[in-house]
Amino acid sequence: MNEKYQTLIFDLDDTLLNFKSAEKQALQALFSDLKVKADSAALQAFSVYNQSLWKKLEKKEITRSQLFEQRFQIFFKNYYQLEVSGLKCSQQYLSYLANGHEEIKGATQMLTQLKTENKQLFLATNGVAFVQEQRLKDSNLVSFFDQIFVSEKVGCEKPDPRFFAYLFEHSNALPQKTAMVGDSLSSDILGGSKAGIDTFWFNPTQTDNFTQVQPTYQISALDEILKYA
Repeated sequence: MNEKYQTLIFDLDDTLLNFKSAEKQALQALFSDLKVKADSAALQAFSVYNQSLWKKLEKKEITRSQLFEQRFQIFFKNYYQLEVSGLKCSQQYLSYLANGHEEIKGATQMLTQLKTENKQLFLATNGVAFVQEQRLKDSNLVSFFDQIFVSEKVGCEKPDPRFFAYLFEHSNALPQKTAMVGDSLSSDILGGSKAGIDTFWFNPTQTDNFTQVQPTYQISALDEILKYA
């Protein structure tokens, strides 16, 4: 492995841990609490709606409190004609979500190899701190990371340049020797590009990129990082 990068910054959801699996389990538990049917169409509808809200948050079109207070209230009203407490549902959902820590294939092996090469590894994730920290701890991946940056604690979400400015201000990483690894073009890759660092787009489904956001590298398996890093 060459010495191009001293530091690699990893996204968590759908890069190292399977968020879709965690989300499904959490929603099934929440729907059961509310005694509504959690069929695949409903779960998919919520997932799409939830992703749209996080995209709005990334673009600063809504606030974090609006996202957490309104997403379940609006979804259950529109989908089931059911009145619920948005905040209470959100708290229940997050407590269930924290239990989901299924690993993306190859994550441990790839991180282990990078550590043997003395790479500095950071985690940079949008989300709720206690949820992400619990999932990371339960997955046994936490020990790989020299530093962990969660948007809730940083005070802004990727791709906000302030997120990456905070990361570099609070670490010894050098931008020219650092790369961002993640599955989201709008969050990880755009954020890394705005910060002036190289990016790895983890795209296991080989989805076409119709955006203006261009990663430095595109990989379909995590171990491909080892060829470039």
